[in-house]
Amino acid sequence: MLTVGLSIATRTVTDIKLAQQTELSSRAFNAAEAGIESVLSGQSPIGSVTVGLGGNTSTYNVTVQTVGGSSGQAFVFNKAIGKDDTQQIWFIGHNTDNSLNLNDPKNFNASSLWVFWGNTGQPAGNTSPPITPALEATAIYKDASGFKLARAVYDPNASRAASNNFISSGIESGGGYTNSKIQFRRQIDLSTSPFSISGIGTTSTLYALRLRLLYNDSPQLLGAQPYGVNDTFPVQGRLISSTGSSGDVFRKVEVLESFPALPPIFDYVLFNGSSNSLSK
Repeated sequence: MLTVGLSIATRTVTDIKLAQQTELSSRAFNAAEAGIESVLSGQSPIGSVTVGLGGNTSTYNVTVQTVGGSSGQAFVFNKAIGKDDTQQIWFIGHNTDNSLNLNDPKNFNASSLWVFWGNTGQPAGNTSPPITPALEATAIYKDASGFKLARAVYDPNASRAASNNFISSGIESGGGYTNSKIQFRRQIDLSTSPFSISGIGTTSTLYALRLRLLYNDSPQLLGAQPYGVNDTFPVQGRLISSTGSSGDVFRKVEVLESFPALPPIFDYVLFNGSSNSLSK
């Protein structure tokens, strides 16, 4: 009877402790989210901020870091990207009201850059899970005749590229790129085929590079970097990190607040901004 009693008491204490830890974890996470929302709503909290009343208080501490704007710096999205999802690298900086700043001294005016994709350890030839991701890169630019798109697609899987006609040459798959995070990379020159954008920095202005992952069945990392060590991507946004705490439990939430961009559906939609009808 004593053994049974002790066993029941031990289990009861364990259950109570787990319930307390679950509650503290929930409070810490909610506090971390409150910190994120405080920044997104325009507040600038400094130091530790307490939320809640009475014995149900929690705290959060927020840091805000500008992403991009340094010479030769790689920009990697802070979360893995799913199949057919599109992310955007800005070549043009932004003003405080999110409008484009064509006179930003850190605007990217070079033609060559690295593109990175795939989780470290991802095999190059997998057609079954984890399926090797291919990459579509679409440059948005403006020349004397107006805004234009130039597109190329890359596939590390050489056998698959033979049938889909993607580019497989020049793709490096050594892994460990951008702080040992990404598996594949390729140098692309926007002034040569298949992009063939002429007059970059003089008669043509680069606006953005849209990157889309194809084929992958699991989220994969994605990023880009100027090829020249002295070349610069403008600021891409800000990384908001909020750490919430309740008791001895800590939870951290990170959000990349990037500049507004069109959703992926618009990559294959024609839009006519004039009153003239479209013709084939």
